[in-house]
Amino acid sequence: MNKDARNANWKFFLFSLAILAGLAGMRPNCAGEGKRDAAAEAKKEAEEDAKQAADRLAGDEGSFQRHFSGTFFLNDSSEQDNPEVIGILVTDAKDQNPQQVYQVRVAKGAMEKETLQTLKRYDRKKVEVKGKLRVGNKYLIVSVVVELAAPPQVPGRRSAGGI
Repeated sequence: MNKDARNANWKFFLFSLAILAGLAGMRPNCAGEGKRDAAAEAKKEAEEDAKQAADRLAGDEGSFQRHFSGTFFLNDSSEQDNPEVIGILVTDAKDQNPQQVYQVRVAKGAMEKETLQTLKRYDRKKVEVKGKLRVGNKYLIVSVVVELAAPPQVPGRRSAGGI
């Protein structure tokens, strides 16, 4: 199998995985099930916040946030059950946990709109973000999108003797 065929198979696998992850989150809920799930997730998130606050008070500066790299897929606004979820991230081999699928939410704060706009530009592209996992590694709360700049152009130098 040549390199192009392997790349095509790999991209198809990632795309299929992303689609399946999106479909898993779109299942129809029973009348009260969605409210119970949302309440349970909110409770678990509050517990995680309290634990982090206690760790910080105990002197742990913590590694609450870390870098994630992978392919980002933007959700269609008509398909969303949870309006806070803006897409999914499928991690790649560079990440600490490769081939994981996370539902992406943007961290609340001053940079919320800028982060959201930046993520929209990276739809179906490789992206590196900084954030934290919540609710049993289901949600990735993105606080910063790491944009790598191209290296500066350095003029070519010639030896003192000329060409």
